[in-house]
Amino acid sequence: MKIFQHPKFKDLISKSTSILQNLISKGKSILQNLITKGTCLSQEIKQYPGWKKLSVRCKDISVCQVNFRQMTVLLLLVFFLTSFAFENIQAAQASQAASLEAVQDTAIKAHKVILNEKESGYVCDPISAEIIMDEILQEAALLYSMEIADDNLLRFEETVISREEMSTKKELDEALRKHSRILVNACTIYVDDIPIGTLKTKEEAQQLLDKVKSKYIDPESSLENASFQEDVKIAITPIHFQQIQKLEEVEAELEEEQEVVEEYTLQDGDTFWSISRKYKIKMGDLTNLNPDKDPKKLRKGLVIRLSYPKSLLNVVTRELAKFEDSISYETETQNDNSMYKNESKTIREGQAGKKFVEAYIVKVNGIEREREVIYEEVILEPVNKIVAKGTKKEVTAASIARGYGKFKWPTSGRITSYYGKRRAPTRRASTNHKGIDIANSKGTRIYAAESGKVTAVGRAGGYGKRVVIDHGSRVTTLYAHLSTIKVSKGQSVSRGQLIGYMGNTGNSTGSHLHFEVRISDSPKNPLRYLN
Repeated sequence: MKIFQHPKFKDLISKSTSILQNLISKGKSILQNLITKGTCLSQEIKQYPGWKKLSVRCKDISVCQVNFRQMTVLLLLVFFLTSFAFENIQAAQASQAASLEAVQDTAIKAHKVILNEKESGYVCDPISAEIIMDEILQEAALLYSMEIADDNLLRFEETVISREEMSTKKELDEALRKHSRILVNACTIYVDDIPIGTLKTKEEAQQLLDKVKSKYIDPESSLENASFQEDVKIAITPIHFQQIQKLEEVEAELEEEQEVVEEYTLQDGDTFWSISRKYKIKMGDLTNLNPDKDPKKLRKGLVIRLSYPKSLLNVVTRELAKFEDSISYETETQNDNSMYKNESKTIREGQAGKKFVEAYIVKVNGIEREREVIYEEVILEPVNKIVAKGTKKEVTAASIARGYGKFKWPTSGRITSYYGKRRAPTRRASTNHKGIDIANSKGTRIYAAESGKVTAVGRAGGYGKRVVIDHGSRVTTLYAHLSTIKVSKGQSVSRGQLIGYMGNTGNSTGSHLHFEVRISDSPKNPLRYLN
């Protein structure tokens, strides 16, 4: 075995290893060529230049013939072991290639279907999914008889899947229906950017708005314009079909009225009654809104509060109106020194005039809010009212007590009995008459001779039904033999106010009024104090 220690043998082994490494580096291509040609690996090696060089060198080695043969066997053993390793490598690579080919035979390219960010299946061609989606939307359009909103996001991602993962038409249809959003293009009415109702079509929404306007349009008027006070818009809104409202529902919402409070500046001739009629407000409501205002003391420029119904939609109309209007008359006063300062009388009644007017009238919900007069022509001039006012010093209880004031006559009729001594008309009557008797038919009106406070009412012996009024400054008046009393004790009365009716109660011989004037409870001749 010395041959294994020989330097040349070691050199041979080293060179053989190098040859084997070169063979391995050549790799798969050399081995495949060898297999294809069917040539023995040993012959291929013998033809290799390195092998010939190795043989020559081996012949130069001084060894016995037997040892050389042993070396040859060893080399052949190394060769066959190497060949067996290459064959195993080749078999493994062939098996791997076969497996890859089998996988390539079952895996296919596909498109993942994603609807509204939800996986819905796999298709070879995106067009097939788009066709199914179109069918679903067309079916909804036929069902609802409406345009379907383009509100679905359908997208695709390329991928590789097995044939078993590919979606069938039924599976894809079910998945797309499940993940789709079926919204219809409805029409919403917005009032000042607030939605108040959603209807099926724009025509239906416009029909409703026109109906609201028509309530306040007079077909006989010269309408210039009709619009809404608010900003009104109709906008397409994608919603579920079930959210669409009926026309009657939206109309009912629009007819709901809201209570608002506004102010109004009084003009000439305004009264609570005329304002209530103009703004369709109850008199009681108007009075309650203005507790600090006296309806009898209104004046131009006074500001009052108004409350009237205002709708969600308010119709503003502008029309050209031609009409006749009244011209208010004025009241003239004349001084009359024959009457007291608290007395007056009408000398001539006033009469309103007439004029022809052309004007633009602006109304809100049928109520006039503005008027622009563009033409006027007087048809009939007004006739002013003339009133005479007294200039004499007013009658007061103090002036009456001093003897220069005058009472108003308490009733009409003729005097049948004067103040002072007389023949008694009845057995129970006094011969000293404390007042005067004014006769007239039963039921004749009896008035307060002057303002004051009622201190006594009811029956009082021979006076029958009587009323006593205290005028202050210890001056009182008495009204007796009444048939009916119209005032009560403690009530304040004004000069000339009705206090009862003439009668024949008490110690009386016929229908008449017994009238007394007392100062400090002492009877005075009434004729001295009557006007």
